[in-house]
Amino acid sequence: MILTISINLLSPQATFKIIVPNDNHLDAAVRMNIFLPNMGGSLFAILAILATIRQTLCETVSVIPHDAHPGYNVKRFTPGSNLNFKLLDSAFSQFFTMLQDGSIMTVSDVSTLVNRPIDLKVLEDKGNMSETHLLQLYVIDRRNILSFKIDNGEEILGRIPENSKPGTRVNNVPLLQASSGLNIVPITYSIIAGNSGHAFELQSDVDNLVLPNVTLSDNNAGVYLVSAQILDREEIGRYVLTIQASDPSGINKAVVNIAVIVEDENDNSPVFTQKVYRFVVGDDSMEGDNVTTAWKRFSSIGKVEATDADGDKIAYRLATPTNYLVIVPQTGDLLLSEEPMDETDLELIVEAHDLRTPSRTSPRPAQVLFHFKPPEPSKVELVLDLQKLEEREMHRAKRRVTRAVRPTKRIEFTETDGDTEGRNVFQLEKETDRETFKIRDENPWVTVEPNGAVRVKKKWDYEELGPEKTIDFWVTITNAEKGGKCLLILQFLRYRK
Repeated sequence: MILTISINLLSPQATFKIIVPNDNHLDAAVRMNIFLPNMGGSLFAILAILATIRQTLCETVSVIPHDAHPGYNVKRFTPGSNLNFKLLDSAFSQFFTMLQDGSIMTVSDVSTLVNRPIDLKVLEDKGNMSETHLLQLYVIDRRNILSFKIDNGEEILGRIPENSKPGTRVNNVPLLQASSGLNIVPITYSIIAGNSGHAFELQSDVDNLVLPNVTLSDNNAGVYLVSAQILDREEIGRYVLTIQASDPSGINKAVVNIAVIVEDENDNSPVFTQKVYRFVVGDDSMEGDNVTTAWKRFSSIGKVEATDADGDKIAYRLATPTNYLVIVPQTGDLLLSEEPMDETDLELIVEAHDLRTPSRTSPRPAQVLFHFKPPEPSKVELVLDLQKLEEREMHRAKRRVTRAVRPTKRIEFTETDGDTEGRNVFQLEKETDRETFKIRDENPWVTVEPNGAVRVKKKWDYEELGPEKTIDFWVTITNAEKGGKCLLILQFLRYRK
């Protein structure tokens, strides 16, 4: 590509006019102004402009494979408020069409355009004004398009420990090599996206040089991804890098995406949120982080807290022994284990450490100031006559009647068991010798004697029994020793012969 440059250096404000001819004879004119502090710096400014122009032109070229089918999406213009684009007629416009959404697609075979630069003009109607866009295309034989030799897909997951020294290779990232059907040399490798803070660079496998951009003249050579500085997971824990390989023209390019996980190391110790904690129990006239006026044993009087930048779990311990307080290692809660007899002031030291191996302890422990004030005795003393109270309770106990319902007894009989009136069919058990029994309600079928004997009162007739075919009755048990009563339920079940 030949650049024709006309320069006017008669004033400090120099004007450059760059004419870019191509096979279409479609001239692209670019005008830009720069400030030249002195004539000695003009040459460097010109070279910088030329490099910028070349990079801009290459980045705007869209590559199309020669076997792209009709309907292949080449590019989509980002529309504004109006979707009003038109593809202007040119020598190559017959191979393409523009859709209403701003997309340009192929409509015919483009294999005849291999290795030919193509310029398309797109007119955007903005209502009261219009703008013409220049779209540069290049058709390349698919077999000659650069591609990376990656076996496991387009994205690679690499890992690197934090705090690794600069120049450390990223684990799980193979040698990056790009090639094509043609013997394209040299190939330039560069990181074009995702490299926040220039954290990574590329290392040549030929001479092991580490640079942001590596150019290799051997198609069998490649580059490794290495760290350019010490990485901190707490600042950035994951990078997604885009690495590009390009030919000398900058048109034939290939990209590969690499995700890099910065692995955590235990490089941070727990840090307390406060240097000093004040806890007060029993005295609401004092100020503190937590003031407790009502408490009981093992109630929480307050809490200390530390954070770990690595996100590790933290445990706490009292470095100062005391009988009055204990600390919950998992939470940092301070519990009152014993009440001092007198007003007490304590100064305690609490340490925090993470649950990692090896473990890290807080570089500065927390200071806990504890003040305890016991409750004041009541001004009105109540004199209780314990003897009268005991006599009153004993009198209540004598008047109290103890009643209980014993478990229901369910006993099965046949009809023949009740053939004889007066027959003893069941004997109720006594818990004490003083117990006597009495049927509570009159029953036509059975009667209960004071000694607990249950006898047949009337011959049992299956047909006359209720639908449940049972004889149910309550028995009152009188206990002369305790002067109480309890109830007992006996259920008699009648079966057919």
